[in-house]
Amino acid sequence: MNFTKTTSYSLHVLAYMARHENKIMSASYLHRQLDIPYSYLRSVLLDLSRKGLIMGVKGRNGGFCLGREKKDIYLSEIVNATEGIDVLNKCIMGYEKCPFDNVCIFHSAWTRMRDEILDILENTTLADHLNSTDISKSNINQ
Repeated sequence: MNFTKTTSYSLHVLAYMARHENKIMSASYLHRQLDIPYSYLRSVLLDLSRKGLIMGVKGRNGGFCLGREKKDIYLSEIVNATEGIDVLNKCIMGYEKCPFDNVCIFHSAWTRMRDEILDILENTTLADHLNSTDISKSNINQ
């Protein structure tokens, strides 16, 4: 199961903003820092802004910043804002709808994995994610 490129970019943008939470960032600045195609980035920023995950600051030194504290933004909200959390309800075999009268061999395993993924997304904040990636980076550098 893979998330879309939009979700991946959204996670990168929000993680970057969370690491530099006291800074207002323009789309151009984020484009240079994250190497996300500019037009795609503008679309991502608009979606995140509409969902309240970031907010725009107008004016000469305007740009974007987190809409809430990083401890109050859950990964499930980010996925839901970009592609919808219902993406996890799709059949792993690619069926439009699960044929419950004739389930595939992966059905029970996928149901358990999906529930675990949902639990992680619903209980992990952007702050938690940053703390775990910072720990991983420090372990690599040792």
